[in-house]
Amino acid sequence: MQKVNSFIIDHKKLLPGVYECQVNGVFTYDIRFVKPQDAAHRGLFMDPKVAHTLEHFMADYLRTKTSEEFSSTLLYVGPMGCLTGFYFLTSISYTAEFWRKMVLECVNYILTQDVIPGASELTCGNWQYFDLSGAKEFIKNVIIPNFTSEEFCCEYPYCGE
Repeated sequence: MQKVNSFIIDHKKLLPGVYECQVNGVFTYDIRFVKPQDAAHRGLFMDPKVAHTLEHFMADYLRTKTSEEFSSTLLYVGPMGCLTGFYFLTSISYTAEFWRKMVLECVNYILTQDVIPGASELTCGNWQYFDLSGAKEFIKNVIIPNFTSEEFCCEYPYCGE
C-alpha cells in the first residue's frame, strides 16, 4: 500500500524551507514558513484569516506579477491544513533557492499593499474572511526571518532517521 508522503516526514525535525516532491509529473513544493514544533508549542502557525489573505496575494502575485514562462507552469497555490506553510504545484521543477527568492519577493510586495486581490463578494466565496494587518505581521515576524535564516532547509527529515 502507498504511504502518504507527508506522513513519513519527521515533523519534530522539519525546518522552515522549501521541499520538493514529484508525483505523476507534478512537482509539489512544501513551502514551510515555520517549524511545526514552533507552531504547536509557541503558537506560530498562521491564523486562518492570515492564510486566506496570503493565499489571495500569493496566487495573484505568482500568476500576474511574474514572467509568463513561470506563471504558465504554476498549477496551484494554497495553504497547508496545519497552517505552517503553503503548497505550490508546478508542471516543471524549480530549485529551492528559486522558491526562496520568489517567496521573499512576494511577501515584500505584500508589505507594500493595502488592497487584497480578489477580495469581493463576486470573486471570493468568503470575501469577508481576511486579515491584511495580521498577514503583514506574520510576514515580518515569521516568514522573512525564517526565509533569511541559516536554518532554511530543503531536505526532508524522514521518520526513523
